[in-house]
Amino acid sequence: MKIRNAPGVNLGAVVAVAASMLLGGCGPGTADASEADLPATGPATRTIETHPEHGARHTMWVTATAYCSRPQETDGDPFIAAWNERLDPKVKSIAVSRDLLEEGLHHRSSVWIEIDGKETGPYLVLDKMNKRWKHRIDVYFGVDLKAALEFGKKRVRISWKTADPKPTG
Repeated sequence: MKIRNAPGVNLGAVVAVAASMLLGGCGPGTADASEADLPATGPATRTIETHPEHGARHTMWVTATAYCSRPQETDGDPFIAAWNERLDPKVKSIAVSRDLLEEGLHHRSSVWIEIDGKETGPYLVLDKMNKRWKHRIDVYFGVDLKAALEFGKKRVRISWKTADPKPTG
């Protein structure tokens, strides 16, 4: 079979986009841009700011995705999180990538999520993500698959308070 290349069409780019859609799906963020094209996330974006209600708190840009309590998305009981805590669909919670634990986002930390300038929360850190993920949170949607799919994948700003260091000596 002979493939004809239309004038002005980059066949390599067409193949790359088609492969991306086939391998990664057609959901939000998959065919739009590669990870390298997205704005920065992670510790390089970390700041400390003062919020009128919450006082001084840390902020950082991360990639946010969504997950549900479904057998297809877990190794065992879909309501048991990585810290062996039972997830409740009525409680706002998130899973964090393990590198964020080193940034002060510990088990049961309160986190606020800002999406397009609107802040929601607090969410409790109740779960950990697989080691392969970096600079990410996974927002828990209970059993609402439709809402999780609508949330998709996006760059968000998170805020959290860490305990003041205890004086030594």
